[in-house]
Amino acid sequence: MQLMKNLALPKKKAFFAQASVLKRIIAFIIDILLVNLIILFPFRRLFDSIIPQTSSFSKTFEFLSENSGFSGTITIIMFAVALITILYFMTFEKKLGQSPGKMILNLYVESSKKDLKYWQLFVRSMFLIPVFPFILLWFIDPIVMFFTKENQRLSEILSSTKTVEKYKV
Repeated sequence: MQLMKNLALPKKKAFFAQASVLKRIIAFIIDILLVNLIILFPFRRLFDSIIPQTSSFSKTFEFLSENSGFSGTITIIMFAVALITILYFMTFEKKLGQSPGKMILNLYVESSKKDLKYWQLFVRSMFLIPVFPFILLWFIDPIVMFFTKENQRLSEILSSTKTVEKYKV
């Protein structure tokens, strides 16, 4: 065993390259599952106490239309959840350069500038804001990703960031 430590083996070199779309999608699914478990799950009981358990969407919509106070409460809760979710992504990506989903797949967030800035991380996560026009990013972001050279989402282009994969040789 001591002999192995004394060998002058070449050290592994690492480089970053464009992340595959499939790995990015899987990392996002992992992150959304974690967000659902950690952030959304605690709010479920609160939603269940506010919204009656009905059998259809139309009955729930009718109830909320007749009780505007509940609609306001739900809106506040949705914004709180969105803010916490944005902070989840911003905190992990600022401190570690990656979210837990990205960690599992060895993906990183990289800035075209030197260091990641909070404004860049916020712009990357704008799609989580549950109001128009940000909700459109749920559809636009993935579509743009398939038509750009480096598979960047629209929010990545706007934030001057990209998702890369770390390779070791």
